[in-house]
Amino acid sequence: MKNTSFKICDVNVSPGEKATLALPLPEQYSCSPMYMPIKVINGQQKGECLLVFAMTDGNEFNGLEIVNQLFDDISANEIAGTLITIPVLNVYGLAHFPEFTPNGMKLSDWFPGDENGNFGERIAHVFTHEILKKVNYCIELQTGSLNHEILPQVYCNFDSKEARKLARAFQAPVITEVETKISSLRMTAENLNVPVLVYEAGEAMRFDQQAIQVGLVGVKNVMRTLKMLEGAVSESIALVFSKDDDWIISSSSGVLHSDVSLGESITKGEKIGRLSDPFSNENATIIKSDLDGVIVGINRSPLIQEGTSIFKVASFVDNEKAKAILEEWQETKFEGDG
Repeated sequence: MKNTSFKICDVNVSPGEKATLALPLPEQYSCSPMYMPIKVINGQQKGECLLVFAMTDGNEFNGLEIVNQLFDDISANEIAGTLITIPVLNVYGLAHFPEFTPNGMKLSDWFPGDENGNFGERIAHVFTHEILKKVNYCIELQTGSLNHEILPQVYCNFDSKEARKLARAFQAPVITEVETKISSLRMTAENLNVPVLVYEAGEAMRFDQQAIQVGLVGVKNVMRTLKMLEGAVSESIALVFSKDDDWIISSSSGVLHSDVSLGESITKGEKIGRLSDPFSNENATIIKSDLDGVIVGINRSPLIQEGTSIFKVASFVDNEKAKAILEEWQETKFEGDG
């Protein structure tokens, strides 16, 4: 069935057209205008409407690159439905790093927003009404925080059958259950009956080519599952499911020496690193895992303050299976999306 025009930001994008738009945002105190970049591909044939966005905090450069490559790779003649991509959701955060919003809170905490509220609430309101209410599915692209590198993984609400199906299709090595209520942005989407996937990989303020490639292929796999792109899903790896992951918090300060790598299987009580005095090798603090699982996040900063998150450990129903799958994934050089 032939597609129809798609209206967004007061612009009609015709079937078979790619458009780059600018959504007006609240002005800054300097009275200078600010715009959110929106790139739309409206296919010739009718289909689903998928939103893919990055830089919710303004520092997730892997997501920025995935969105831009995705828009460049796909022509309007080869998709069914409509693809909306936003390379930078938090334009203020990008321009004012390391601030997220003028009052310091993360933009994701202000959803669903308020037309007459503070700066973050106004942006959230515009995004919710101009974009989120018009889509059928949503993929958020994240990275770890500054100096915190994350193994490529997908988060979704396991209670949503549709979200679980798309998470499998994405083909990141780990799928982790996430509570919707921890993010008001994701809660807003699900209250609108929009299934949400969150892809997280790498760390803030860094490009990671493998994380970018896994994410780019993953989004295209989701589009194939939704019949927006032709072809079969590239099922290159087995998947493992995690129902719990958490950061190990440092009990003291010092220089971190890590004994593990991302994707490595560990057991409860195993030594995974140590914190040493920068002026002496004496009185080092040994860091041990408090559960069986797999390392899915590592703090890459050598300087650790007491109370800092240092290792993220995911636990699985079958840790031996998870170990084998992740070891195979680490040994396989990524060759593209087929």
